[in-house]
This record gives sequence, structure tokens and C-alpha cells, in this order.
Amino acid sequence: MIRLVLSDIRLQASMWWWTLLCATVGAACSAGSAIAMFTAVSAARAAGDARMVSASIALGGNIVFFTVLAAVGVVASAVGLTLTTQRREHALWVILGIPRHRVRFVLRTQTVVLGAVAGALAAPLALLVAGVALAQWKGTGLELHGASAGFRFWYVGVSVLFGLVPCLLGGWGVTRRAARTPEMRAFRDFSDPPARPGVARAALALCLLAGVVGMWIPGLGLELEGGLAQRTAFAFAGNLFLLCLLLLMGPWVLTPLMRLWTALVPSRGVAWHLAVQSCRARATRSVTTVLPFALSLSFVGLFMVMGKVMPGGNAGLDDILVVLGWVFVVSWVGGLAVIALVGRERARDCAVVTVAGARPGVVTRSMVYEGAIYAGTAIVFGALFVAVSSLTTALGARTDAVRVLAGLPWATLGALAAATLVTTCLALVLQAARVSRTVAVRALRS
Repeated sequence: MIRLVLSDIRLQASMWWWTLLCATVGAACSAGSAIAMFTAVSAARAAGDARMVSASIALGGNIVFFTVLAAVGVVASAVGLTLTTQRREHALWVILGIPRHRVRFVLRTQTVVLGAVAGALAAPLALLVAGVALAQWKGTGLELHGASAGFRFWYVGVSVLFGLVPCLLGGWGVTRRAARTPEMRAFRDFSDPPARPGVARAALALCLLAGVVGMWIPGLGLELEGGLAQRTAFAFAGNLFLLCLLLLMGPWVLTPLMRLWTALVPSRGVAWHLAVQSCRARATRSVTTVLPFALSLSFVGLFMVMGKVMPGGNAGLDDILVVLGWVFVVSWVGGLAVIALVGRERARDCAVVTVAGARPGVVTRSMVYEGAIYAGTAIVFGALFVAVSSLTTALGARTDAVRVLAGLPWATLGALAAATLVTTCLALVLQAARVSRTVAVRALRS
């Protein structure tokens, strides 16, 4: 059975390679942030500096939380997409006589192997991340008492843990569905199967919703002993819970949002129509591609709103990068990895369109438009979330929401949105160039 696991990974190496890259970067950034925090706290305790211990825990804890949150979301969705894209191969296993419970075991073993390898590869990178993080913290004025990230054996365990957990979370439900799906349906359905919330996802969504309500009630409607600062902090926490809830329910949030704004575009060109229908038919692929960019844009907007409202707050990009820098790395690598790992599936889709009579230029433009749809959905989601965050945070701080929105650094937000658009479109342009050199019959046969 292990031979089957390794053989399948080798045959699907073009997909698993990009998933491995995403998982490795996520584990390295998560483990490196945790190592930097423990290193800074240990150095401060050794020096007897209680104030720096508290500061290191506060700053490092926030960085670890946001980085781990981004890594789990991005890596888990990438692993789930990788397994979903191979559903026909898994159905073929069942047709060949492999029991369904054995198929589930093989797929889960693959996720364990993927997570363990990613964690092992991330161990040396985590030390590099920790060193960069400590240098950033020193630049903010923290006295780290000569703290430096040296190697310890438990760092490997931390890296492997951060590699395994996202892979298992992303693959657990998908492997269960892969073992239950009738094999003929997997071969017959060309569009992605409809998303269905499982018990674990529904329970976590209810917990996050309770967190939103539990934070917003005191933050927006009660008079607290801590005054406006405490109310604003509660509003910020509620918005953070809301962001986690929306991205957890991404198939039921991002997909309708994508359908809505693309329906408002007046263009009726063939290339645009192909791009829209491709994004809608491959909803799982679209959501997984949009999620990393929507996550990073929303985090930046949330922190800028908080920096604008809090007394003495700062919404500068340098300060945001200290906290969210590794979130950007994980999100951007994850988004590009998702675009790359479905290259073979996208090549088959383009081959079908080409055989149907579409000209190569139409196919290329449709892929560029597809990248624009991904970026546009992430930008629209981020803009709506910034608006909601500004309103709720302004209510908590007893200030004017319009003033908060007007005072945001829109030039910086616009530059990030433009970078998102350029990144997705350029990635799809490169993929279109490769697809244009592929023989349609060969792509359909592969």
C-alpha cells in the first residue's frame, strides 16, 4: 500500500510539487514566527526584563496567531483542491477493485507524507524566518538582549507539526468524500461537485459566529470600564472572528460574490464569457485561488482601520509588515501555487474549447480574464470587509465611520489591489503561453 501511495505521488508530481511548496512555506513561516517568539521571551527572562517579556509575548503572539491562521487556511484549501482535482483517478481505483476504505486510507496517508516532508523541509527555513523576524522586532525598538535563533532539536518537531496539521485539516473531509462518491459520477461530472458544509465546518462556523456576536455586543453596545480603547478592542476582535467565519465559509461567500460582480460587467465578448463560465464551473478552484489574496487584503485593511481609530495608532505599511509580513508570503505563494497546480486541468479545459473551434487568441484572453476575475473577487471582498470593519470599529470608538474611511491610506490599499491584479493575470499569462504550445489531443488524452 505504501508503494501505491508513493507511486501515485510520483505520477501526480506536477500537482503535488506545488502543494508541497505551499505547505513548506506555510510551515516555515509559522514555525519561524513561533521560534522567534520563544527565543525573544527566553532572552528577556534570562536578562530579568519583565517588561520585554510581556512585549515579546504580545507582539510575537499576534504574529504567530495571524501567520498560523493564514497558513492553515491557505495550505488546507490547497491540499483539498489537489485531492479534489484527482477525483477521477480515485474513482478509477474503485473500479479496479480497491475497497473504498482502502482508498480513504491511501489518500490520508498521502496527506501525512506530504505534511511530514513539508515540515522537514521547512525546519532550516524556519531558522531563517526566525532570524528575519527578530531583526524586524529590533527595528521596532524592542530590546531583545542579544537574542538570536540558534538550532535546537525541538525546532524540527515544531516545523513538522505545522506541516502536518494544515495538510490533515485540508485533506480529512476531502478523502472521506472521495471514498464515498460513486465512481460513475466522478467520471460524468465535468464541473466541480457542489460544496456541502460538513459537521466540523458547521460546528466551527457556529463557534466563530458566537465569537462575532460575543465581541460586538460589548464593543458596540455597552459602556465598559476600559472606555473607548476597550470597546475598540472588542470591535476589532469581532471583526477578526467575522473574517475567519467568512473565509471558512468561502464556497458560500466568495462564489456568490464572484457571480454577482461578474454579472454586472457589461462585456459580452466570447473570451470574457468563457472566463466567467470557467470560474463558475470550477468553483472549488476559483475559491481556493481567491482565498489567499482575499485573506491578505482583508488583514491589511483591518489593521489599517484599527491603526486609524486607536489613539496614537499607526497604520503605516512598515508596522503592518512587521505583523503581517509572513501572512503576505504565505498568501502570495499559496495563491500562485494553486494557479500552477491546476495547470493540467486548465490545459484540458482549454483543449476542449480549442477543439470546439475557439481561436488561440480567444483562449489566451479568456485565461487572462480568469486571472482578473480572481483578483477582482479578492479586491471586492477586501473592500466590503474594510467598509464593515470601519463601520463597526467607528461605532466602538464613538467616531464617524465616513471620517475613518476617508482617512485610510487608500494609495497603499490601491497599490496592494493592483499588485494582486498583476500577480494573478501574469501567472495566468505564463500558463496560457505554456498551454498554447500543448497539442489539444494530447492534453485531452492525458
